[in-house]
Amino acid sequence: MRSANEQDLTTKPELSAILLMVNGFQAIRRTVHHLCAQTARRQLELVIVTTRPNARLIDTAALRPLGACQVLEVDEIPTAASGWAAGIRVAQAPSVVLCEDHSFPEPGWAEALINAHRGDWSAVTPAMNNGNPDTKVSWANFLLCFGEWFSPTESGPVFSCPGHNTSYKRDILLQYNDKLEDWLNPERVLHFDLLKKGHRMMLAADAVTNHVNISRAGTYLGHSFHGGRIFGGSRAANWSRARAALYACAFPLVPFIRLRRLMQQLDTPEKRRKARFWGSLSWICAGLLCHAFGEATGYLTGAGHSMKHYLNYELRRIENVIPSEKAIWLTNDETSGQLEEALVH
Repeated sequence: MRSANEQDLTTKPELSAILLMVNGFQAIRRTVHHLCAQTARRQLELVIVTTRPNARLIDTAALRPLGACQVLEVDEIPTAASGWAAGIRVAQAPSVVLCEDHSFPEPGWAEALINAHRGDWSAVTPAMNNGNPDTKVSWANFLLCFGEWFSPTESGPVFSCPGHNTSYKRDILLQYNDKLEDWLNPERVLHFDLLKKGHRMMLAADAVTNHVNISRAGTYLGHSFHGGRIFGGSRAANWSRARAALYACAFPLVPFIRLRRLMQQLDTPEKRRKARFWGSLSWICAGLLCHAFGEATGYLTGAGHSMKHYLNYELRRIENVIPSEKAIWLTNDETSGQLEEALVH
């Protein structure tokens, strides 16, 4: 493993964006494009975590608007959490934010996160918007994952943050030492632990990112199941068998509890209309059932091979949307041929 600096700030960056590249550069180009368009881009460091063969595919010219960039070459990226943990350890800024190849921040996102981290907040979440809002399946996937942070009216404290899109004070994450990868897998367990230790988390309503969601029906149901199994397995890792069995037996109640919570989060008729809640309700219920069953499976048998499946869903999102949405990954000056390159690598 080695770290290669591509460019350096004369002063230390204030926020490091950790971005994994498991395919070619075209798969992350759209995210890089949005990072380079940030109002605070000169205070932003980009850490690209990739394998040695893929590192040569990086378009270094596309990174020039940023204040700093480093490429971290690793032998493999077996889980997204392992890549993010590696990137966090080499980051230069006091705060880090996890980024994805399918989450595209608006121009004021980095500046708002930087400003929020000047306060006494251990974790700061952006507001989440649906980046591919044309299908019911996409809305169902989005609401199950991000409904809590959709269309907020104001900034303020929260009790949990979205996975893979949250920013943290780096020194707090480093306190988890060599267990950081485990705590990031999944992050909700990390958030439970942060709250237990007295840390505070905040939603910054003026930091907005547009998240592209799974829109293929079968993939959406698989994503829900495997995500639930990973959560259950991680949560029950240190539980007694009796406690794990008790939680597993209660899984039929979980969809009803989560549906009620989602309806409370979408607390106005206008917000429910905007989120296409009623139109996507059948898919929401199907996803809740799959997630609850996966969670119960995780309590009883651990995560199993679910992380391998989940890695494909999260790091190859372009393969998990309907064909008409693949063009989302193109920037204005790109061609369909470049999109094909993203899929090949």
